[in-house]
Amino acid sequence: VATQSSVSSGINAEYGAVQSILEDYDYEKGEWKEYVQFGDHCYYRVIIDEGNDRYNLVVVCWNMGQGTPIHDHPASECIFKVCEGQITETRFDMPDSVGSGSNLLVREEVVLEEGSVGHINDAMGIHRMSNESDTDTCVTLHCYFPPYTTVQVYDERTGFVTRHEVKRLIAPQVKRDSNY
Repeated sequence: VATQSSVSSGINAEYGAVQSILEDYDYEKGEWKEYVQFGDHCYYRVIIDEGNDRYNLVVVCWNMGQGTPIHDHPASECIFKVCEGQITETRFDMPDSVGSGSNLLVREEVVLEEGSVGHINDAMGIHRMSNESDTDTCVTLHCYFPPYTTVQVYDERTGFVTRHEVKRLIAPQVKRDSNY
């Protein structure tokens, strides 16, 4: 699969290298489209490459109005590219103490357009991603390194935290590139 060979072949858990790969990735070829699945009630995460437990390459499909809860990326980097539509990322300061009972503070909110690349890790804060459009879907390609299976989800009003398992849809019969 070209998406795997053009993105995952260069991932070596180094931020700069991964960012360059995603910036250079030609999303307009549409290789990611074979993994797209939209749900009526929540966004879909389709793992297209598990990278020998070094990373996960994931296509995230956002229907109109769908978004994540506020969450962290435990000991992991997340770099993503917008392949279709636009995504709103709202970043919050990491709370001083988990479950402190106080509101989370918005650090910034940005709208990333098609072709844009974003990055987050816990040192940068926690975030929420959402497709704010009432008419258009959105698709993003994410690389998480190292991969993770649980996240902490934060209540915006209280700062209280709950731990959640990351839902996974693994693409069927994904072919590995010979350079893998």
